[in-house]
Amino acid sequence: MQVSLETTGSLERRMTVEIPAERITAAVEQKLQDMSRRVKVSGFRPGKVPLGVVRQRFGKQVFQEVIADTMYSSYREAVLQEKLRPAGSPRIEPLNVKINQNLTYIATFEVYPEMNLADISKLEIQVADVEVAASDINNMLDKLRAQKTRWKEVDREANKNDRVTLDFKGTIEGETFPGGSNDNFPVILGSNTLIPEFEEQLYGVRKNEEKSFDVTFPKDYAQQQLAKKTATFAIHVKMIESGELPDPDEAFVKEFGIEDGNVDTLKEQLKNNLDIELTQRKKAFNKDQVMRRLLAANEFEIPHSLLQREIQALREQATTGVKTKHETELPDTMFAEQAKRRTSLGLIIGEIAHLNKIKLDNQKVNDHINTIASGCAKPEDVMQHYRSNRQAMASIESIIMEEQVVEWVLGQARKTPVSLTFDEIINMRF
Repeated sequence: MQVSLETTGSLERRMTVEIPAERITAAVEQKLQDMSRRVKVSGFRPGKVPLGVVRQRFGKQVFQEVIADTMYSSYREAVLQEKLRPAGSPRIEPLNVKINQNLTYIATFEVYPEMNLADISKLEIQVADVEVAASDINNMLDKLRAQKTRWKEVDREANKNDRVTLDFKGTIEGETFPGGSNDNFPVILGSNTLIPEFEEQLYGVRKNEEKSFDVTFPKDYAQQQLAKKTATFAIHVKMIESGELPDPDEAFVKEFGIEDGNVDTLKEQLKNNLDIELTQRKKAFNKDQVMRRLLAANEFEIPHSLLQREIQALREQATTGVKTKHETELPDTMFAEQAKRRTSLGLIIGEIAHLNKIKLDNQKVNDHINTIASGCAKPEDVMQHYRSNRQAMASIESIIMEEQVVEWVLGQARKTPVSLTFDEIINMRF
C-alpha cells in the first residue's frame, strides 16, 4: 500500500492511497469461495455450486463490496501509518476502480488541532462563597404558604398576586406553534412564570374580557426555534381570584408531614433541603467558572466537521417533537455560537484528561446512573437501558469525565471566593 499526504489547509489533509491489485483479487476470490459453500443456486446442491458459476452470478457484486471494504480498512491503516488523528469522517473519492488494476482513491479529512493549553496553575477561577441564611428559610416558608393559598373569585380588575385563569392561542405569521395554545391556564400575576410582555397584558383585565397582543420571545428563550420571533396571542379571561395565605400554625405544618406540628421542625427540614440544593448550585457555578476560564485562556482552530456535527445535534435537540418543515429547517447560525463553545470545551477537556492521565471513575458513572434510576418507577429498567445502550452510557461517561476534569482544574488553579446570596446563585443560568 502506497500513501502520499498533502496539507491542503490548516487542519485539512488530502491523502492518496494506492492498493495493489493482488490484494483486491485475493479478497474477491476468498469471498467467492466462501459464498460457494453456502449460496443457493437452482440446479445445484447446497455447498456444491461450482466456483465459476458463483463468479458469473455474483462476481461484480462481490468486487464492489471488496472495493468498499478495502477503502474503509486501508484508510484506517493509512491513518495509523501516517500517525494522524482524523476529526470526523473522511470524504473518499475513488480514482481508479477497475478489475485487475491497482485501486487508487483520495481521502480528504480534517485532523485535530495542535493544542498548547495554558498553564492551569496560573488560571484564576472564581468559586462561590454562600451559605443558607435564616431569611432564605423564611422565604421558603412563605413559598410553602403560597402553595396553600386559599383562592376566592372576585369581580374586579386583576391586580398583582391575583390568579387569572385564561384561554390563549398564539400564532407566528398566521401559523400555530408548539406550546403556543392552552385552555384554562392559571397564572399568578407577579410570579414571573410567563414572558414579562405577556404577563403585563393581564394586569387590569376582567372576567370574560377578550384581547389580542404581540409578544416577542427573548433571544435566550428555552425553545431556540422561537427566540426573537414575534407571536400574536388572543386571550379569553375565564376567572379572576384573590388569594389568602394560611398562617404557619400547627395544622399547616402537619400538612408537610411534620408530626409534632412545630414550625421550627419544619424550618430545620427546609434548611436541610436548601443545603442540598445549594451544594448542587455551587458545584454548577464553579463548573461554569472553570469552563469560562478554560475557553478564555485557550484559542485554537476547530475542525469544521466537528462543528457541523454539533450544530446538527443542537438542531435535532431543538426540533424534537416539531412536525412542520418550516420549524425543522433552522439555520446553522442559530446554533453556531453554542456549538463552537461546546466543541471547544470538549476538545480542551479531552486534552486535559489525556495530558494529566485522568482516568474515568467507573464508580462515579454507576453512582450517577443509580441516582437517575432512583427517581424512576422501574429503576432496574433504567439501569439496564444504560448497560445495553452504548450511546446512552457514553453520554453519562462524558458527564462524569467532565466533572473529574473540573475537579482537577479546581485543585490546580488559583481560586478566588466570590460572595453571593442564596437567591443570586439559585437564579443564575449556567
